[in-house]
Order: sequence, then C-alpha cells, then structure tokens
Amino acid sequence: MVLRYRYERDAKATPPPTPSPDEADIPKSDPPEFTVYRRGALYREVNSHTSPWAQEGFTGRAFWHSDDNGYTVVLYDDAARTAVTDNALDSGLLAGANVTSAGTKTENGVLCDLLRITPAEGITAEVAVDRATGGFVKITDDPDDPYVHESSTIDGYKEIAPGVRVPAAYKTRNGEFKLVEGKVRDVTDAELTGPAPTPKWTFASTATAPIDFVTFTPPYGFLPPGKAVHIHATVNGTPGTFLLDSGAAQILLYSKFTDKLPTKLKTIGTSGFSGINGQHVSARLARADIGIAGNTLSNVAVTVAKGGFGDDIDGIMGYPLLAGALVDVSLTDKTIRIMDPGKYEPEVVKGAYAFPVNLSSLQPGISLRVGSAVTKAVFDTGDSFLVTVSDDLTRSKRVVALTDSARVSLDGGAATDFQYNLFFVGVDGPTQVPEKCSRITQLQVGPYPYQNVETCFAPAEVFGRDGGLVGMDFLQHFNWTFDYPDGKLVLTPNGI
Repeated sequence: MVLRYRYERDAKATPPPTPSPDEADIPKSDPPEFTVYRRGALYREVNSHTSPWAQEGFTGRAFWHSDDNGYTVVLYDDAARTAVTDNALDSGLLAGANVTSAGTKTENGVLCDLLRITPAEGITAEVAVDRATGGFVKITDDPDDPYVHESSTIDGYKEIAPGVRVPAAYKTRNGEFKLVEGKVRDVTDAELTGPAPTPKWTFASTATAPIDFVTFTPPYGFLPPGKAVHIHATVNGTPGTFLLDSGAAQILLYSKFTDKLPTKLKTIGTSGFSGINGQHVSARLARADIGIAGNTLSNVAVTVAKGGFGDDIDGIMGYPLLAGALVDVSLTDKTIRIMDPGKYEPEVVKGAYAFPVNLSSLQPGISLRVGSAVTKAVFDTGDSFLVTVSDDLTRSKRVVALTDSARVSLDGGAATDFQYNLFFVGVDGPTQVPEKCSRITQLQVGPYPYQNVETCFAPAEVFGRDGGLVGMDFLQHFNWTFDYPDGKLVLTPNGI
C-alpha cells in the first residue's frame, strides 16, 4: 500500500511572515507532502518538506529515522516504544495488545468509546472510536503524561480499495494533512529501504589540529566560569571558528559568515532548528564541503540562518560532523583528530569508560542517576555551564535529597545559603521561564560519581518527565572520543 498526504495550512493559523532577504533564494515549491510505503508492519515514510533524505521506517527488527544527510539511527527507549504504538495503530496490527475501556466521550461532535491500547513493548495510547462506524476519531499518545504527549484528530476515512479504508485527513499540532493519493499494490524491498548517506568523508590525515578550549565569564557571579570548545574548520575553503556542540542535531552556519563566502551556497530546501526553549527558527538548507584537521566532509547538508551565538562564532558543528567519523577531542592537549572508523577504534584506557549512547534524537543520550532516581540526559558540549534536569524529579518527590539553597560566596564574603533562579540562553534565545538551581549531594554518570554539585531543574514542560543536559561543568574533566558509527562516546579523565 502507498499513501500520499499533503500539508494544508490551517485557515485559522497566523499567516507566515514575509521572507527575509537572505531567504529570498529558497525555491518556491508545492505544499509539503509525505509518502508512506507499507507492507503490513513494515513501512518507510518520506517527507518532502525538508529533503528526500529525511525519512523514517520499520525494518521488521528496528525502527529508524534519518536526517537531511541520510545518516540513519536506530530508535531506542521511549522513541522506540512510541514508534511501536504508532505503527500498530497505523497498520491495524493490534493482536496481542492490551485493550481496556476508559468510558465514553464526544469528540468533534461524535459519540466515541474511549479505549486505552497498549501494544507489547509500546506506550499506551488513548483512542476515541466512533460508535457508529468503528473508525478512529482521535488518538492521544501517552495520555497520562502531564507534560508531553501528541495527539491526532482523524477527519473521516476513504475507501481506496474494496474493504480498505484509510484516513482521508487528519490534524496534528503541526497542521492538517489530506490524502491526495492512495493505492493498494505490492511494495518493493527497495521502497522499504532507507537512504544512503549523501556526505562523503575523505580521510587524509590522522594528525591533530588545535582547538580553543575557552573560558568565559558566567552571566551570574556565583556560577562557575563557562567552558566551550571552539574548532577551526573551512567551509568551501573559507576558514571559520565554530562551537563544537554534541547537543546540536545539525551543522548550523550563520549568514554573517556564509555571506562572506566567494560563492554563495546553493539552497536545496527549507530547514530550521530549535534550542532549549523549543522555539522553531526557520532557515534554509544548503550543501557545503567542510575541511577539518586535514580531512574533508564533502556534500554535507548545512542549515543557514541569521543570528549568532557569540561574536567570535561562525556557526555550530553538531551531529553531521560526528556521525560518520571517529572524532577525538583532547582538552588536555587542546587538539582534535579525525579518523576513519573503518580503520581505527577508540582507545579505552584504565579509568576511561565507553558510554553506549542513544542517538534517537541525534544527540548522545544516557541514563543518569540523581540521588536514588534514574532519569535521562544528553551529553551536551554546547551547554557551557551546569547539569540541567527536569523539575519533575522534585515535583514528583522522586528526588528529595536536595537542599533548597546553594552554598555560595557573594562579593568575596562568607559562604551563605542562597537560592537562585537562572535564565539560560540557547540558539533560539533566552529561556522565558526561570530554572531553579541548587546543590545536591551526588549525581552518578556511568561509573563516575559527581559529588556536591550545583544542578539546575528546568521546567518539565520543556524536558518532559525525564530529560536533561550534562554540560561542560562535568565534561571539562574528560577528554572525548565520539564513536557514533558504533554508538559510543568514550570519556577519559583528564585531571582538569
């Protein structure tokens, strides 16, 4: 079966702003579409909104998704469990699912039975079923999560073959999608196969190149100094300085830098990004060649946008730089080295630890113990300051071994108890909601205890029930080897 849906802007939505001059070369295109190729539980979805390489699917053994470069990651943990449930509902393959009644409710003027459906290894979804037709009217993922859940409203069904009915249209928080084509036919293996990466590494050197391990004044005097790693690279031969940010899913180039390139980057589509606020910033997608430490990453998709993240930063190097190489960063020697993962393996010396990382979000996710509670976080080299976790840990009382204040010294005086709130700044601007910060006894990051540490608790409406960032306050004490092709990040204590 092949289904093609087209995005239609909600008539009640705010009209899109007039494109800025640096967006004027974005090609005008038809409304975004996505196509689903399905054979039973197996499927592949191709989204035309950004690039044809941004896809997702299920092989029969694993759920996966790929970025604008065709770099593909396997989904794990919550992302995989959500995909299990969504796929079961989309395919109608619900045998073995746990189904319970949750009463009745009127949705969109239709009397519905509410069912709680939990497929094996999936999350729970609440489904409003039309009593008259048996069709789904609304699907809400993880309805008991008070912070983060997705819902879709189905606006009727269409019969595309005898006895085969599919949603004629549906709405999500991203807009409305209408069926423009539906066919029942055999789907080939090729149509179920994900993309091959479009960038290509030329590994010409294993020599190290210098980095800047920078220290800067924090926004508040009682915070420790901020830390960051700036790397030197070329874009189509033009040198620049970039923040190395493992928390970024893209390579982001600021237009103030790309405007200086001898040849303008060719736009291949639209893109965007968001930071700690979750605010989406529109941008354009282009391709470029990145040179670093004597090696070249050719034909890589980059996001180009206005703005900046410091006067001395030309952009941010994130997941696409790390996805296909072995990237070794020594804060001790202040160097970076790029190696072919097909020829080299990371060295794990005594005291080092190879963290298995969950790359479902294109960020290195880990489990983290805060007191007696286990939560999730991302190793984020772009977070210059403290560890940040969801404040649901304190709201739910899962973490109670916290003081209400931090022991700090103000203006050189004696140390006193002081409770403070912070407003952090991300690539999408400063946070609008303060994050309460206080000192806790211990975090456990893999085999490493992190003791008597100031930690910030960000709104669960941003991070969800479990989520957070492990930033440079912790990461500065290690050298890093990114081995994303093998799903690992090696941390080696450096004595700093």
